Amino acid sequence: MKETFTFVPALMLASLAALSAADIRFEDVTEHAGLRAPLAGLMGHGGAWGDFDGDGRVDLFVGGFADRPDAEYAPSPGPVLNRLFRNEGGGKFAAVDVPGISAPARTSGAVFADLDNNGTLELYVANNAKQSAGKAPRKPAQAQHSQLFRNDAGKLADVSVASGACPEVLFTARNVGVLDYDGDGLLDLLIVEDKFTKAPRSVLMRNLGGLKFTDASEAAGLPPDVFGLGLAVADVNEDGRPDFFVGHGNRLFLSQPGNRYREAVELAPVFKHSPFDAEDWPCGAAFGDLNRDGRMDLVVSAHSVKARNRVFLNEGMKDGALRFREITAEAGLADVVPVRCPHVEIQDFDNDGWPDIYVSAAWVDDGKVTPLIYHHDGVRDGVPRFSPPRPIAMPMVYYPAGPSGDFDGDGRLDLFLVNWFAGNHSRMLRNDALAKSWLDVRVKGRTFNSMGIGSRVDVFAAGHLGEPAHRIGAQEIGTGFGYASGQSAACHFGLGGAETVDVEVRLPNSAVVKLPNIKADQIITVEQP
Repeated sequence: MKETFTFVPALMLASLAALSAADIRFEDVTEHAGLRAPLAGLMGHGGAWGDFDGDGRVDLFVGGFADRPDAEYAPSPGPVLNRLFRNEGGGKFAAVDVPGISAPARTSGAVFADLDNNGTLELYVANNAKQSAGKAPRKPAQAQHSQLFRNDAGKLADVSVASGACPEVLFTARNVGVLDYDGDGLLDLLIVEDKFTKAPRSVLMRNLGGLKFTDASEAAGLPPDVFGLGLAVADVNEDGRPDFFVGHGNRLFLSQPGNRYREAVELAPVFKHSPFDAEDWPCGAAFGDLNRDGRMDLVVSAHSVKARNRVFLNEGMKDGALRFREITAEAGLADVVPVRCPHVEIQDFDNDGWPDIYVSAAWVDDGKVTPLIYHHDGVRDGVPRFSPPRPIAMPMVYYPAGPSGDFDGDGRLDLFLVNWFAGNHSRMLRNDALAKSWLDVRVKGRTFNSMGIGSRVDVFAAGHLGEPAHRIGAQEIGTGFGYASGQSAACHFGLGGAETVDVEVRLPNSAVVKLPNIKADQIITVEQP
């Protein structure tokens, strides 16, 4: 018999949430999943979940660098190439041979997205094509630019050149953002380029339809000097249009009328990063409602061996301007992490109703992996409070990418950690948290994008639809946030012990769908009326 959900004040919830910190636990099922041997020796750097074959189970793409000397890929005799795995069910995955995917490249990220609105997911792979003369022996991998694979009923075909979505002027592509910036119902691509190339520039690729793209960066007002590593997209000022934050450059861009963007230079002092050294870089970024006030807050992770992960509270519009305030120390993330923390997500991993903060660092003890997930301990004075699973101290490891996804369909978010280093390996971590109720919300568009990306979902205690004081959570449907990672386009809500909840969905066309008395422990798909 499930516990009935009752709304209680935030202070009481803080103490209740603390009791369940130990509920976040994972089991390494890499071997059982059939992923240990195919990825042994991978110098991995990107991963993405997506149901490319439409069978209802999320599949997995894993990418890495294939340009190094053979000895660096031990126990493999040479470079381990990018791989696509089909989810066979029963916790098993099988490699799928796709021409062009398993080719030498230096992959820095990937994402699945339906770019032609036909109900199947294309695959975009961000590659580093910067030449490194005399440093790495394999020129084919260095020369491979980013790639786009069209999906024809589950069969992928390389359309990189014909699509125009993979410009050769883009040399050091990193994160791939997916958004409909001009509201035409087609998903556009924002591809972030890092600063480690001459005149770095990120590009906004406008979707023209028919899997044809054009560079709309200048027309949209995107400056030519935008560089970064990670990326997050959400409507942070609640004007109905997508905004985005680029990590490393630490720049927030707000949508404007006429399909243009303006950099929020007034917030530059808030997001400014003062580095410890030349390799102290802000990296991944994720938006999410950390304190249940309905606003999209921001977490920025760090690609540094002295990683300072930072938390920013969205205080909404004041005097006509958007305000963010840093709350890192108050929130409990002030400790410096002694390894890099590239990827970040805001997700409820124990389904207690409060979103946790996950970064792609971990402890490995006798083969057991404990990812660094800051457990949400409730809200006090409007500020969310978090605690790590153990004291932040060495020995620790990190993974460049680590997207979350429910691969076994049990309502708990699992992790795939993409490994870079010899002596470790990529890990499929099955979430074995104690069972609590949950709800996943997806959106299917007709005149707007088929994935419902940009939809805003609010969940309330049953009988309190639309009442802010009874909000359980708020999210936006998206993918490609964090760093080098792609996620399923769904909002996952932990519900604690609730058996029913009320759901409100604001669609990308501004229409609002209200759904009272939705039963827990299911996936619902909201179709555009």
